[in-house]
Order: sequence, then structure tokens, then C-alpha cells
Amino acid sequence: MTVGQREAEGERTGTLEGPGLVAAARSDRGPRERNEDTYVCRPDLGLFAVIDGMGGQQSGAEAAAMAREALLGERDLLHAFLNANERILRAAQKRNQKKGMGCVASAVRISGSKALVAHVGDTRVYLAGEAGCEQLTRDHTLAAHAQEQLGITDRGAKEIGGQNQVTRDLGGQTRTGADWIDSCEVTLEEGDILVLCSDGVHGVLESAGLFGRMRDARKQATAPDVVAEELVALALAGGTRDNSTGVVVRCMCPAPRESTWKKDILSWMKRKPE
Repeated sequence: MTVGQREAEGERTGTLEGPGLVAAARSDRGPRERNEDTYVCRPDLGLFAVIDGMGGQQSGAEAAAMAREALLGERDLLHAFLNANERILRAAQKRNQKKGMGCVASAVRISGSKALVAHVGDTRVYLAGEAGCEQLTRDHTLAAHAQEQLGITDRGAKEIGGQNQVTRDLGGQTRTGADWIDSCEVTLEEGDILVLCSDGVHGVLESAGLFGRMRDARKQATAPDVVAEELVALALAGGTRDNSTGVVVRCMCPAPRESTWKKDILSWMKRKPE
């Protein structure tokens, strides 16, 4: 395979800017024949996501694309996840060859200093803040469940079976309500970094090493595209057996929210005299 062919199998955004945000994404198919990962990197909308398709190469990529469209078409993250689940489920029911198609996803919607996280499956969201680094999501896998029950470390958990057997996904079954979607809200400060990634990245990198790189990136104000490239490169060098995708977001300065009072005054000033 030539270098040109290899580059055609990967995706990168370069640095993108939005109100108070700078972000970048990098995705690589790794050793797989096709990249079933996709992402959303829209700092102009305050919307970011990593989506990992399942159910065969063509079906997995199709399911991931449906979830991406649902996220871009819906302001509310929980509603977007519900819509994605329904769309994928209907598509699988219509065509027998698509049976079992689905995807897992983590998404973040940023408004001002607030970041809402929604998550299903084994993609992840990390935050590097002034106080340190933390994982904002928990994996919905048999291995993660066993780890919680046994109370063992991440290093020890790698020996547990069921690492790739997810217990929740988009498209796997009919869902009512949103209680099956994990969500949380965090407050961002200037300089904070969010990292969203697929299991092709976090499944290879040790948490300590990843956290160390995120702390350094925050301290040194490293450009998001540099961090995204490095994370995927480390995953590939570490022998990942899956597609590898990372989205990196830096909070430059939280975009101010326009107050209701200000909106009312502006609306009154624009009214035409009767």
C-alpha cells in the first residue's frame, strides 16, 4: 500500500475554531479494512462526538453515519440519541443483511461554560482541568461491569473477558425514555481540554499515560490537532486492532450567554413605533 493510499484511509480536520473553542479530530482505520468510526467536530455549533459502528464493516459504517446525522439534526443530545436508536433499528428491520447493525457513541454539547455529555457504549470522554484529569464516562461492557463488581484496577481489568461486548448501544433494541443514556454536565474553565475517543485509542493507551499527556497539553497550551494526531499515532504504534479516532477540544474562554434581560431590551428597541 502506498503512502497516498494510506492517507486516503484516514481522516483529519486540522484546527477548527468556534466561539470560545478550538478543536480538531483525527481518525484512522488502523489494521481494519474499513473505518467504521466517525466523528462530529463542530466548534461553531459547540458539538462534538465520537461514534463507533458495529455489525459488519458496511453495516457498522452506515449505523455510525445515521447517528452522526441524528446528532447534527437535533439540538438536544438525549433526543438525538433516541432518534439515532430508532433510525438504526428501523433500517436493520427492513433489510435482513443489516440485522445486528448498531453503534456506540459519546457526544458533548458545549454552551458557554457548561458541557453536557451523553454516552452509550464504550467510547469515552475525558476532561483535563485545573484540578487534574478524569474520565467522564463509564464503559457499558461486560468487562467494565465485572470490574465495578470486583473493585479491581484498570490494569487488572484488561485480563477480564468481555472487553468488546457492549451492554448498551444505539440500534440494538427498542428503547423508551432516556434512562439508558448516561449523561452529566460539567463546568469548563479557560484552558480545559476535552478528549473524546473510540476504544481503538483508549483500549491501547494506559490511563496514566493518557492523563499525563492531557495534563501536559493543558499546561503547554498544545494545539488540539497536535494532540489528536499524537493520540491516534500512539494507538497505532501500540498495536491497536481497531479503528482509532480522537476528538480534542480546548476551551479558550467560555462564550458568554446572552441574558434574557438583554434579549428583551434589544427586542423592545427593534420594535417599530405604532
